[in-house]
Amino acid sequence: MQSLVKFTQSFGLKFASVTKRCVKFDIKKCKMNKFIFLAVFTAVSLNAAKCDASGLQKDCDAGDFESCDNLGLAYIGIKLEECDLDKNYKKAFALFKKACDGEYVRACVNLGVAYRKGEGVKKDESKAVLLYKKACDNGYLLGCANLGSLYEQGLGVKKDAQKAGKIWRKACEAKDGMSCFNLGVLYYNAMLGEKDVTSAKNYLQKACAYGWKDGCDAAEAIEKAAKR
Repeated sequence: MQSLVKFTQSFGLKFASVTKRCVKFDIKKCKMNKFIFLAVFTAVSLNAAKCDASGLQKDCDAGDFESCDNLGLAYIGIKLEECDLDKNYKKAFALFKKACDGEYVRACVNLGVAYRKGEGVKKDESKAVLLYKKACDNGYLLGCANLGSLYEQGLGVKKDAQKAGKIWRKACEAKDGMSCFNLGVLYYNAMLGEKDVTSAKNYLQKACAYGWKDGCDAAEAIEKAAKR
């Protein structure tokens, strides 16, 4: 069969987005994106002046939890406009925790990533599950995408592809492209029962429509394979 896509992680920060790149591979070996993504800084405008780390810290101390989260991202090496701080995962963890405790759900995803990877804190995948779920339950779709990945892999929870599919289906209905893509791969790889190419293609096309380019490539490859 024609090659499809093999997924590798590559973070690309461009103002308010994380992008993921992919390379070709055999369609029979198609795997969903299993990487844990950060919730990315969104507050800096295109016309922002130089990064004011002390100002972010001051705003954080005053209860601006978005500033706490943004400063935490800067400490883990995500450059925010002119912010380019030395990495300090412990500081980042403390900032993410403060923001998440303040019900800033984007920070809960970042805190979950810290627990998942053991950065700035002892690795604890079960806590990552709870944090992703909190974000997901509050409508932050990246939390849903990450939560589904933990269920699919059995990290911090019992491995359960059906549960992962249910989570991704709900997020896909809310137009999360990554969740649509992963759900499509579940169907293609017969992880939800019998292999279902029609459903796989449907969800991959939705992923494409919602801006997840890998979905475009995967759906196109399936179409080409069907014509052989």
